[in-house]
Amino acid sequence: MSFVTSRILLDLLAIALAGIAIKLLDDFLDYAVDLACDSPSLIDILGSGSVVYTMVFAVLACSINLRLAAPLMLAAYSVGMLKAPSQMLPLGLSAWMESVVIVLATWAIFGWPATLVSVLLMIAIEFVDDIIDYSRDSVGGATNLVHSIGKTQLVLVSVAVIIAAFIVDRRTTVLVAICAPTTAAIADLISQSYRRKANGS
Repeated sequence: MSFVTSRILLDLLAIALAGIAIKLLDDFLDYAVDLACDSPSLIDILGSGSVVYTMVFAVLACSINLRLAAPLMLAAYSVGMLKAPSQMLPLGLSAWMESVVIVLATWAIFGWPATLVSVLLMIAIEFVDDIIDYSRDSVGGATNLVHSIGKTQLVLVSVAVIIAAFIVDRRTTVLVAICAPTTAAIADLISQSYRRKANGS
């Protein structure tokens, strides 16, 4: 196996592990909505231990490629905070202020290209999730941009954001485009299988 091939595989693994950490944290934070909608979640399987597993996957991802995995996870956190920008958080900052602080810290540590492409990719993933989940979110009362700007408009904006990310960093964009849907599909398959088994079906 060539060095280039092994480097690509390691970077894919780092992104996949970071994606699992992000998915676990997202499921943990959205568990009330999932329960209201009767949607399967990884938290059904891991319970409160999901927080510990989130940390483990995040550390493993960073140990493989810190400069690739860390900006993606920090960007996911900062973008996620914008769902309720005016909410006051435990540190005494509003969600949007904490988001800005995280982005600036990421910029200072990892540079603007890694920060910008990570933020753009996490925005695109958030938009795509809203497009996929808008029917469920309307039942659970969750915020969803489809209801605000329309599905077609959000699809077009998502494409524009992905193109912008590709311009900033083609390699990272392609690697995330490979890993993100694969990781999400496997996580959904596992949680749905567990739910069916728990229900005896």
